[in-house]
Amino acid sequence: MSSGTTECITPTQIAMQVVDSPLKGSLLQVTLSPAAVATVTAAEQNVTVTGLAVTDLVFIGPYTCATAVGLCGARVSAANTLTLRFVNPTAGSVTPTASQTYTFLVVKTA
Repeated sequence: MSSGTTECITPTQIAMQVVDSPLKGSLLQVTLSPAAVATVTAAEQNVTVTGLAVTDLVFIGPYTCATAVGLCGARVSAANTLTLRFVNPTAGSVTPTASQTYTFLVVKTA
């Protein structure tokens, strides 16, 4: 999806704007190529997203999982920094899919 398109979130079917930087209650899409995640671990990786504040709430949207690594958490750890937590339950190091687009719901609380 590109910036400026509308997407529905189920089950409430609330139409929301998809944007490149976070607005109050907006869907944010980020394309990433995360680093490898070591065996049987959960590892955090940081991404710069201009406009995020530590008071923002971030919810993970749907994404395609082509490897055994899962995205299990997202939070704003510092201003303009989105921290993602990936988990790898396998017996070997696994790299999440390269150039994957992730969608997040950002709720501004302040």
